[in-house]
Amino acid sequence: MGLLDDAVAVLDGRGVLEPLGGLIRQVYRRAADRHEPELGDDAMSFGTTVWRNLTNLGKASFDGVDGVRVRVEDNSLEILCAGYVVRLYSLQGGIESIRWEGSEARLGGAVENSRDGQLAFDDAEQFPEVFAGVVPPKRHLRVAHTGDITTGEATAYLGLPRDNREGGSPWFEVTLWFGDAVTVGTPLPIVGDPVGVPVQRHDELPVPELPLGTMRPAGGAGRTLGIAGRRA
Repeated sequence: MGLLDDAVAVLDGRGVLEPLGGLIRQVYRRAADRHEPELGDDAMSFGTTVWRNLTNLGKASFDGVDGVRVRVEDNSLEILCAGYVVRLYSLQGGIESIRWEGSEARLGGAVENSRDGQLAFDDAEQFPEVFAGVVPPKRHLRVAHTGDITTGEATAYLGLPRDNREGGSPWFEVTLWFGDAVTVGTPLPIVGDPVGVPVQRHDELPVPELPLGTMRPAGGAGRTLGIAGRRA
């Protein structure tokens, strides 16, 4: 039994994976149902809807669940349970094409999993010293997900991320969780500016805070409208 099997068994036993998988499927189906290209929707708006819905609904679903902590880090859902740290990322190509360099949080788990010796904790309150000895040797687990923009059918993988900045696979172990295997796509280049600074992908950019505006229709009183923000 490998380390990924251990992680899956623990998280499944703690009641994390079944509701999380159900939520991913539900969010993709709903996003596909309300996707309307004739009104200006495109692949980016679809991906952003999925990302925000998973973050907000995921936090609401796991808040208060015994033995599970949930928080939003870098605008993405993070689930903490039994020493494991589970984060979700959209898959934009084959499973080997995923890159961890997009942000510090994205890379941090892969780097920590790749360390030999003592683990470093990114949350001092997460593990009291008495539990330090039972922390999993590779505690970061990643869910890589994608879905059909027309049918809403979702695919998700579970894997232990690996720091592959010097080559090799981005995974120590990875397995298809549900859906059809994604077989297309080659490793993606790091997108950067002219001086080579990596650019964050759409699921890692901060959501702008937009103010409320006031519209005054002719001959009537003002009406306050909430302006819905869209993240590029």
